[in-house]
Amino acid sequence: MPAVRDIVSIGAVVLTLGVAPLASADETDNFTCRNRPLRDSLAALDTLMNTAVHAAVERANGRGASCDGACLVHELQEAVGGNVRAVTGIPHARLARLVENQPGIERCHLNFRESIYGARPYNQPWLAPFTGRIIFLADSIQLAGRLVGIDKINHFIREGLAHWQRVHDGGEGIEAVMARELGAPGWQLRMNEHGLKGMTLTGVVSYADLAASYSGFRFWSDLLMTDSADSFVAYDETTRQFRQRRAFTFRMYVTDAWDESINPSAFHPDLAKQVAAALRARSVEIPIASCQRLTALPQARLYVNPGCFDTSEMGR
Repeated sequence: MPAVRDIVSIGAVVLTLGVAPLASADETDNFTCRNRPLRDSLAALDTLMNTAVHAAVERANGRGASCDGACLVHELQEAVGGNVRAVTGIPHARLARLVENQPGIERCHLNFRESIYGARPYNQPWLAPFTGRIIFLADSIQLAGRLVGIDKINHFIREGLAHWQRVHDGGEGIEAVMARELGAPGWQLRMNEHGLKGMTLTGVVSYADLAASYSGFRFWSDLLMTDSADSFVAYDETTRQFRQRRAFTFRMYVTDAWDESINPSAFHPDLAKQVAAALRARSVEIPIASCQRLTALPQARLYVNPGCFDTSEMGR
């Protein structure tokens, strides 16, 4: 059971902030969703992203000769990375919200009780002082042949941009930025995976969330690197306008590390027992071999469960 301190503190967070932290309390159940065939959403999501990039280029060109490279970067950040306010008051990537509401995208939607987290009503925040955690369940989609939670699109865009800004503008290394997003073990109220974005609130540290934000950092580095031969957008000296020189596709960035059923999450001990029981009921085991192959991904130690590098650590 959660410690008395944890119950009191979580109750205080809920009462003080209402449901504000809940925008960061989404988890996915790809173990259950894996048995539900889904139509791939790659084309739909690529279209949304390329439409946003095109809109940024059009606005930059509409500003005339006064719009230089820095101006274009601003327009791209606004069009692709712009936020909307959720009812919770916490910003949400506009493009991620479009994905959530797009009618043509086929989703795996689960009732909370049928998910691997359904042993207790964690999706009812008013019970948090008694259950010790709050978990909302995000739908899953098929993206470039991989099963990912819709929440990963928000991590890809929002955290990815924030990481790029800290590296590009703040002079930090991506290793330090990712370490801050993970956070140190131990109960805390910081906005990281060990804090309110994960373990403190949900009882889950999602390495797949970290993987999506790392991929987002790579994407923003590519998109905003406007003076490279590989840039998405370039300046045409002949027409004196910017143009999109190559199309975006999520296929370049999504990996198996975005999938919690391959890149396993870490759980609070109590929740770990409940999830293990749910997986046994489904005759499902965490595929260690699939997990180990993630270690070959670029800078994998920043976002792959440490147990995948040493299987003796798995489940700890």
